[in-house]
Amino acid sequence: MFDQWQQPLDVRALIRQGITLKGEVQVAELPRLQGVVLRDAPIRFGLSFGKNDEGLAVVTGQVQGTVEMTCQRCLEAVAIELDAEVGLGVVESEEEAKRLPPELDPLILGEEPVRLADLIEDEILLALPVVPMHAHACVPAHREHEGMEKADNPFAALRGLVKPSAH
Repeated sequence: MFDQWQQPLDVRALIRQGITLKGEVQVAELPRLQGVVLRDAPIRFGLSFGKNDEGLAVVTGQVQGTVEMTCQRCLEAVAIELDAEVGLGVVESEEEAKRLPPELDPLILGEEPVRLADLIEDEILLALPVVPMHAHACVPAHREHEGMEKADNPFAALRGLVKPSAH
């Protein structure tokens, strides 16, 4: 288990040593998820640092868990299953990032330190749906048009407001 979420990682050393980090983090420990996810929940992760068959420095693994978000149809909680495949190519510059194969997203090592919490949080944010909704029809058909008056002519309500002009 790894529990030092905000400590900078020495990504180059982890790659050289072929280290795998496994553990669990609570959503409450990931600040960018506050307001996106309704309740605290455990997220499991396993990240392997090393080189792939082509000799590229990579971070691969999984981020898994179940979070609750607000359904955009009924505004109730909806459980979202996360099972994100992590595939990062570790590079030193934007130029190197452009040469990565399409299955790898770039992890650019620059001035900013890389933190485990940030890596996990990024993968969760990328895995979350843009518009969370229940898989079933959670809003009954009779409620879809609730509050809307049915009128043959949408301008019928204006009829009484307009006085005919005499030319």
